[in-house]
Amino acid sequence: MNKFLLLAVALISVAGMSLAQDKIIQKSGKQPKWVNNLEKDYIITVGRGATSQEAQQNALTMVKERIVSSVAENVKAKSELKKEEANYNNNISVFLEKFASSTTTESGKVPFLQGISLSKVQEFYWEKLQGKDKKEYFYYHLKYPFPEFELQKLVSDYKMRDNELTRQLEDLVSQAENVESVEQAEKNIGELRVLTDYFMDGRKNQAELGITRYNSILSSIELVEVESNLGELKYSLRLGTRTITTVKKPVTKSECARITSTINNQDSWLVKYDYSNCYEDPENNILVKYRFGNADVQKKFYFDISANKASIFVNVPFHFTTVTKGDGTIDASMVDMTIVSKYDAAFTIDKVVIEFKGLTPIVIDGINQSYSGKGNHSLKLNITQPIKITETSSIGKTLSLLSGYIHFKSNSTGEVKTYRIYNHSYTTDW
Repeated sequence: MNKFLLLAVALISVAGMSLAQDKIIQKSGKQPKWVNNLEKDYIITVGRGATSQEAQQNALTMVKERIVSSVAENVKAKSELKKEEANYNNNISVFLEKFASSTTTESGKVPFLQGISLSKVQEFYWEKLQGKDKKEYFYYHLKYPFPEFELQKLVSDYKMRDNELTRQLEDLVSQAENVESVEQAEKNIGELRVLTDYFMDGRKNQAELGITRYNSILSSIELVEVESNLGELKYSLRLGTRTITTVKKPVTKSECARITSTINNQDSWLVKYDYSNCYEDPENNILVKYRFGNADVQKKFYFDISANKASIFVNVPFHFTTVTKGDGTIDASMVDMTIVSKYDAAFTIDKVVIEFKGLTPIVIDGINQSYSGKGNHSLKLNITQPIKITETSSIGKTLSLLSGYIHFKSNSTGEVKTYRIYNHSYTTDW
C-alpha cells in the first residue's frame, strides 16, 4: 500500500472516530456504501467545515490534492524503471509532492486542476453533526471519478507542459546575453517571474538568477551624448559598447530651458529645447530620466548658451611700427593688436577702423582673419594709408589715445557685430 492510500485510510479512520463520538443531527440521505471506503477508479474524500459549503469546498480541495499526489507517485515510479529519466522525472515528482499541499491557493500552476469541479462529482453525501461542546459542523463526502487512463493522460500532459516550461526558462536566460531592447528585457523578467512561481526545484533558483541578471542589465544602461548643438540634444542608450533601444518616452526637464519636443529615432533620441530664458551658467542642463524595471536611469546633459556667441574686446595697448617713412609721414606701417574673446565660439575679423583725433580715419578692410577659443588672440595688420608723425607719435607723451571700430561676425550664426574702440592707449616707434 503506497503512502497516498495510507493517507486515505487515515482520513477515513479519523472521520469514523468523529462519527462515533459526535451526534448526527441532519444528513442528506441514507449513507452510501462508498462513504469511508475505497473504490477502484474513484477518489473518495471527506471535508469538514462550519458550513456545508465550506465542508464541500474542503472535500473538493482534497480531490485536487489526491490527483496531484497520484500524478507525482506515478512519475516517481516510472523514473525508477528508466535511469536516464531519473533526474528529470524526480524534479517533476518533487514539485508535485510539494504542490499537493498548496492546491487551494496555487492551483493555477497545474492546468489540469482547472478542470476539477463539482459538476464532475458522481455522488455526494453530507452530515451535520453536533459535538459534546454543542458546536455544530459538517462532513461532506465526495465520490469523484478518476480512472487509470485519466491518470496516464495527466502524467503525459504534465510532463509535456513541464518540458515546455523548462525550454522556455533556458531560452529566456540565454537571451540576456544579446538583449536588444528595454522592452524585451522587461518582458523576459515578467515571464521569469511566472516561472519562479511555477517551479519548486533548482529551476526556481535558475529563474531567480535570470531576473537578477536582467535587472542588472537594465540598471547598467547608460545615456550617452551622441551629438549636440545649442537647442538640440542627441543621445543614445548604451549597454557597454552596444546600443539598446526603448519605446518608452523619457522624463525631461530643465531649470531654465523649455523642452519643445522629444523624438525617438530608434537608435537615438533627439531632445529639442528653447534656451531663451537661460542665463550664462555652467550648471545649465537638460535632465533625462527613465524608469527601467526597478532602476532609475538618468543623466544631466549640460549646455552652454554662449556656445554660438561671439563677443570681443581690447585691453592691451596697440603698438604701431614703421615699415616705410616719408617726409613728416609714415607711409606704410604695421599695427599689433590683442583681441580678447569672451567665449569659445569662432569669429572672423572683417574690418578695423582707427581714429586718431583730428585726422581722417584709417580703414583696414578685407581682413578675413578667423579665431576660435576664449582668451587673447594676436592680430597684426598692414596699414598703407599715410599717418602724420607729429599728430600721432607717442614718444614723449604720458598717454596716447585713439578710438575706432572692429567689425567682426560669428562663424556659427553669421551674425555681424561691431566693437567700439574708445580712448584706447597705443604706442608708436616714431
